[in-house]
Amino acid sequence: MTVAAALLLYVLVVLAAGPVLLSRLAADGIAPRLAITAWLTAIVTVLGCSITAVALILIEAAGHWDSPDALIASCVQRLSAILVGHSGWPAQLVAGIAIAAATGALSAVVIRMVRALSRMRTHTLDHADAVRLVGRPRGGDVVVIEAPEPAAYCVAGRPAAIVVTSAAVAALDTPQLAAVIAHERAHLRGRHAYIVAAVRGVASALPKISFFAAASTEVASLLEMCADDVAARQHSRHSLLGGLLALSGVAAPAHGLAAASVAVLIRARRLTDPPRGISQLRTRATLGGAVAAMAATPVVIAVLALSGALICFA
Repeated sequence: MTVAAALLLYVLVVLAAGPVLLSRLAADGIAPRLAITAWLTAIVTVLGCSITAVALILIEAAGHWDSPDALIASCVQRLSAILVGHSGWPAQLVAGIAIAAATGALSAVVIRMVRALSRMRTHTLDHADAVRLVGRPRGGDVVVIEAPEPAAYCVAGRPAAIVVTSAAVAALDTPQLAAVIAHERAHLRGRHAYIVAAVRGVASALPKISFFAAASTEVASLLEMCADDVAARQHSRHSLLGGLLALSGVAAPAHGLAAASVAVLIRARRLTDPPRGISQLRTRATLGGAVAAMAATPVVIAVLALSGALICFA
């Protein structure tokens, strides 16, 4: 099997099976941090392997311009020979174009991500400033604004702000309000908004690939569970659950993360009956194995290629 074929096979397997398997493993929210790591590992390796495989195919096509029957033992050696002109100027030109195309594709994805992060940063800074102007401070980073709907969400800024509506203050008792605020503060400390913006940036850059859309949805849900865990450790699960249910159904701004806007039923179930014992260990082990396998596969392919076990031949 060639290097390019091995990389593309890995990409196809992850794109086809990844959403189903990762969603199933993370369905109960047993290990949300590890599940997020698995999704991010899948995204990074899929992008990297795809770009590398396409570049190798184009480079090998150029390398065999004047000798189609030649077999190449090392991709790196062959690429170097092409770039210095040993295979003639047509091969050198095609190899250069291949490298430029791969670099351009990677740059396009990175630019989309940077733009998404930049837009999110601009919007949140403006929103944080606005709520501080119209709201009233309630100690530290909490701002209360007048609104008829009970809601609580956080926005990054300088400084960041946790926004709580007057209706939410009226609807929640003191322990529930404290738990909800702890949930939002966990989002801010973990920089969760930036993770969501980056994944959404990749999904918007590649809208026709459902894997990235699924990753965007799942990562957002898992980040809510991570914030739930922090708040539940600081306060009681009962208080947090009551706060989430009281605020459920209220959406946050596009650039904010709300306490009860994502996967409320699943989160309520894991707060009511947190997973324990063998099922927790099994899920953690499976997710850890998935992360290790996805991270190791491209490395193994590269090692086999450099050792000559795989022929770098598209």
